Amino acid sequence: MRKPSNILRALRRHGFGILQIVADRMVCAFASRGIKLNRQITIARAAGRIYRFKTAASAWDKVRLNRLRSKDLELMSAALLKTLRYQDTINLVEFATKVGRTSIHLELARTEALWRLKDSAGVEASRERAIALIDNPSRAEISLIKNDNQVINIASRLELLWMTAPNIDEIRRLAENVRVEKSPNPKAFVYWDSGITNAPKLVKTCVSQMRKVYGSELQELSEDVLDDYLDPAPQFKRVAKLWPANYSDAIRVGLLARHGGVWLDATLYVSENSIGKYLNSNLFVFEYNGPRIASWFMSAKAGSYQARLLYATMLDYWSRNRKLKNYFLFHDFFEVLYHLDPQFREEFDSATHLDARPSLAGHNLLWKPFDQDALDAALAKRPIQKLTYKPGKKPHGRGTLFAVLNQQP
Repeated sequence: MRKPSNILRALRRHGFGILQIVADRMVCAFASRGIKLNRQITIARAAGRIYRFKTAASAWDKVRLNRLRSKDLELMSAALLKTLRYQDTINLVEFATKVGRTSIHLELARTEALWRLKDSAGVEASRERAIALIDNPSRAEISLIKNDNQVINIASRLELLWMTAPNIDEIRRLAENVRVEKSPNPKAFVYWDSGITNAPKLVKTCVSQMRKVYGSELQELSEDVLDDYLDPAPQFKRVAKLWPANYSDAIRVGLLARHGGVWLDATLYVSENSIGKYLNSNLFVFEYNGPRIASWFMSAKAGSYQARLLYATMLDYWSRNRKLKNYFLFHDFFEVLYHLDPQFREEFDSATHLDARPSLAGHNLLWKPFDQDALDAALAKRPIQKLTYKPGKKPHGRGTLFAVLNQQP
């Protein structure tokens, strides 16, 4: 039985859409227990909506394709992609095209499947077909679809682009009004909503290491003091309670837009003071693929156009929406703005570019026996290492790096 507080939280997060989620979970639970349901399509739709992709793919296999609507075919293509059935995805889209039920979501699913199969000619042809499905495609739409750096989940970011483009002038006006306070001594910001003293032990270890490296330049923030550094934004109150990770994404770029300096996630283990190191870029972020970025470390000049526009985009989104589109909303917005705003794109292209992956070496060591030499080698290669305080199902018993760092300093 779920606690009443959890039920209320779910209602606030999803509205009455939670009833659909509950119903879908019940359908999947019945199916997993071997309870017969009248229609496989009911299982397929329910599992697809709540991302139970293996269950969905298995159920879709038992459904006659000629009875499916375009929306069903889109759900099916997502399940096939997630279960690595790339040729089946291509075959499905070809069927949809023949019977006149194609859509841009289906075509972009084919694009991803062809990319996974390393069919570069097929990818280009599929991209052109996707663009042809848009009436008068904009430069931003074409650029996003043809982006070689990120072929996965293009449709999701395309939807976000369609949401953002009509409001871009208002977003730019919001960005111009972001208050800027340039300081000769910028800070490194680290945040924990209830204060570092109430944080998990590994977080305390990481912040203790930050204090050694940054000294008085480290500014430790909590929700109680945040208004002293960032103008209150009423539209973020609900986000802070329901989606704290996305709230943190918004405030970090807001802090950097106003004050400049460095943002450090509370789970970063650092060995070097990075204030000023990357300031040949107005905004510096580590990257995975082009404008697909990591947000756990950021560096900016006060008043950075990119930082102000990102923050304004988050303000605008939460002024108009009550639901989180997806967990990586901030990262998707970065990519959307890259394709939508010429100045944002120019500043990113001219910035320092560093791969994010070397900063994940420490994370990979967490579940192994503690080895100081291996940790030192990771820090020597990249003095900013992204860790986690959530072990999940990983083995983290006595003697692992996680166990060593998970001791209160």
